Amino acid sequence: MPDKVVAMACGQDHCLVVNATGDVFSWGQNSHGQLGLGKEVSLQYTPVLIHSLIGVAVSQIAAGAEYTLVLTLPGLVYCCGANKVGQLAFFLLRNTSKQSQRHQLVTCEVFQTV
Repeated sequence: MPDKVVAMACGQDHCLVVNATGDVFSWGQNSHGQLGLGKEVSLQYTPVLIHSLIGVAVSQIAAGAEYTLVLTLPGLVYCCGANKVGQLAFFLLRNTSKQSQRHQLVTCEVFQTV
């Protein structure tokens, strides 16, 4: 387990933690890529560092049923996992005025993102 956990989020079958140095670790079911590790790993039994987030200033993590959101200090949101009902908000990418929007809070429910 990572030392000095400062934040934790759990989805339906996966968990994430952020340690004091800002590294993000994930473990659990990865059927939709919700661990941020790609889809090569279907199940991760122990916490593993999400390499794609190394050096990213993470301010918050959130987990839905089968997806994950990561909020950065500058207000950018990284997301991965299932998008069955639009919970990853990819529809916002079609509207160029929304692409530069900065956020202060992310939260997830089973199939909802705020």
